Amino acid sequence: MIIAEDIKKMLQALEAENNHKHGGSIQDRIFPRRDGLWQATIRAEEGHASLHEAEREVSGMIKDISANGARIDVDGSFFEKNNLLLTISGQCIFRCDLVWRRGNKIGLQFSEDPKKVIKELEKISPKIESIHN
Repeated sequence: MIIAEDIKKMLQALEAENNHKHGGSIQDRIFPRRDGLWQATIRAEEGHASLHEAEREVSGMIKDISANGARIDVDGSFFEKNNLLLTISGQCIFRCDLVWRRGNKIGLQFSEDPKKVIKELEKISPKIESIHN
């Protein structure tokens, strides 16, 4: 059932956001992060319910990235949380969910296999493979 899946994803995102706010640290991360600056666009996937139709896409700069997620400084308001598509430098597209937000900074968690993410990220940075070793 689509509604049950959406609610489950929302609860997982809220739990991850809460964990991040209360004690989540760099030592707790499963996948190491790599600093960088990559142009990014985040948008809600077509066909998913949206509370804010006008706020379905935002641009920004990725500040760091791992096989599991990314931290992005966005250029505007973005209210979507689940069923997002992140496009990086016009070359890589990942499904993801928003897990935290502080002002214009947001954290995304990829919904895809970390090995697939690393392979795709190598298109924008050949040295990115070092984040999973």
